[in-house]
Amino acid sequence: MRKVFGVAVILLSISGCIAAGQAPALETFTSSDGTFRFVYPQTYDLLIGERMLRATQGRRVGIPVCDFATALACVIYPVETTDEASFEAAGFSVRTVSGVSEESDCLTYADQSWPPGQPFELSSIAINDRRFRHALIRKTISGHRQQADLYRTFDRKNCYQLQIEVSVSDGPQAPKTPKSRSLGAVEADDARESLKLILSSVVFER
Repeated sequence: MRKVFGVAVILLSISGCIAAGQAPALETFTSSDGTFRFVYPQTYDLLIGERMLRATQGRRVGIPVCDFATALACVIYPVETTDEASFEAAGFSVRTVSGVSEESDCLTYADQSWPPGQPFELSSIAINDRRFRHALIRKTISGHRQQADLYRTFDRKNCYQLQIEVSVSDGPQAPKTPKSRSLGAVEADDARESLKLILSSVVFER
């Protein structure tokens, strides 16, 4: 497990070298009960506890990327370093899904009400020897769009949901087909890929 965790750290460092010309300083977050941990760049903003209520999540955010009511921890991408005006915010978060006590309900998203017209497709992904079920959802409000990748696993009678959410302002650059994974903003797409490296570092202690 340590070997896989080290690979994730190396990937984050490589990503930083490409984006900024140097390897970023890294931090490790461990949940208060020691159940899970992940690595994130020091230049990203970690939100836990009361900081979720006080910190900003981006710029002109229409759809938040961290839910302070449910998240155990959030990591906010430094959107202020980008020039793309339509890119509002991006974040990685971990939460427990309340009211879900059965593994089958957790992994099939039985508690979710999916927006009309959105295809409900689940896929499996392995992250550091643990199996997750992935779902993709899209949210829209007037002038704003968000794409969220959800990853669920069941551990010690808890349903954990890892999320990568990216929000943009709506405009003519919006994807023309619902099958497109692009948000129509290059830097927003890059931020999502960067947050996936944090996802790849998540380890649940057995």
